[in-house]
Amino acid sequence: MKEYIVYTDGGYMLSKSVGAGAYVILKADGKTLLKQGSFLVKRETSQRAEVKAILAALEELPDNSKVRIVTDNLYATLNLGKIPKRKNKPDMDLLVSYKQLVRLKKIHVEFEWVRSHIGHDWNELCDSLCTETLDQALQ
Repeated sequence: MKEYIVYTDGGYMLSKSVGAGAYVILKADGKTLLKQGSFLVKRETSQRAEVKAILAALEELPDNSKVRIVTDNLYATLNLGKIPKRKNKPDMDLLVSYKQLVRLKKIHVEFEWVRSHIGHDWNELCDSLCTETLDQALQ
């Protein structure tokens, strides 16, 4: 079973109705960058951008992987992998997609929450990727 560390971030500008999500995938050593990506979201929320970043990163991992997802989004840390009993959540589609993807690819996932903007290199890289993607879209 291959092991990875994934960092994610998501952000959203309500005034422009646009946001971005980003991820970096590292080897389990936490030092070797394997892949990074970012994307735009429109008419969504920062929560959804963050969860979509996690989904995008998981799509990139091989089947039967083990991954530690490090995020500064407490919502994602607490809610992914646990489908809430309340079925009318606005992001239920993403929670279900997460659960299906993990099951289909047989990925073992652990979450770690980190405080944002405290100088953690990989978290800051994800934040920068989001900012760059948003800046390019708004030009």
